[in-house]
Amino acid sequence: MNPSSIRPGRLEDLPELRRLHSSTLRCYYYDDLGDEEEPELLKGVNAVLVDQKTMRPKGFVTFTGVQRSAALPESAPTRISLRAAAISSAGSAARLQFRALFESVREQLPPQPQGYLFCALTDQGWLRASLQESGFELCDAVRLFERKSRAVEHVTQPATLRPALPSDLPQLAKVDAAAFEPLWHMGVTELQKLYRACRFEVAELAQEMVGYAVLRLDSDGSPQGFGSAQVVRLAVDPRAQGRGIGRQLLVACLCYAHQLKTGRVFLNTQESNTLSQNLYASLQFQKRGRPVPVLVKMATQCSV
Repeated sequence: MNPSSIRPGRLEDLPELRRLHSSTLRCYYYDDLGDEEEPELLKGVNAVLVDQKTMRPKGFVTFTGVQRSAALPESAPTRISLRAAAISSAGSAARLQFRALFESVREQLPPQPQGYLFCALTDQGWLRASLQESGFELCDAVRLFERKSRAVEHVTQPATLRPALPSDLPQLAKVDAAAFEPLWHMGVTELQKLYRACRFEVAELAQEMVGYAVLRLDSDGSPQGFGSAQVVRLAVDPRAQGRGIGRQLLVACLCYAHQLKTGRVFLNTQESNTLSQNLYASLQFQKRGRPVPVLVKMATQCSV
């Protein structure tokens, strides 16, 4: 066996990393990330396994960078998500190499009193086995729902809806932290990305922000311009839940998508979130495909 070494990735590695991803079946991108985003991935916490004989990468993992949301409770861990991975080996060798890469990533992380919550969303068998070899455990799954775009019956309007403003995002991140566990939380950084790319609407009660919904429109080159839409976020503060605000926000998204003559509307949620699934079913959403497993590992230290 040729000796190998592990080091952080460099921009000059990108051509070889692209080759690695295209030449092995054991490759993974979160959310179908393309080549144009690879430089951004290398800005995260990453590790490259280099063959010392050929000096070519034969393994690679990247996790999101450490950027703790200020909206999280003080005791909540900082989430670190797997963004990309590729291993040229197979079987037990692939699992061991992934573990070595993951441990290298852990060693790069600064001390964090709250610890780190590592997570990965994947239905690939090789990656699940590699994650489990590294101590990850199955905690939930994500389920996709689909609805044909059609008119929606009128619903009660318990809240006032308005377009979001950039100045709303810090408070909406707090709403998000109250509505979701740290594993699913979106902070200001994530909300800013959605704000720039999506329809973003806020729900208010007595001039207090209590929820929001984000709708992304997907262009397909049709005369209407949009073939489908996705509700990428729907959150209501627990103190305001049970009043129909979530339904009001979701129906507003569906009405907007219908007005633009989109063909279908998609969304997803956790398998464990039965309340949300009941809401979606009441609005004629149907389950699509198989649920995608979510694996996590809690780490209280930076080194193994």
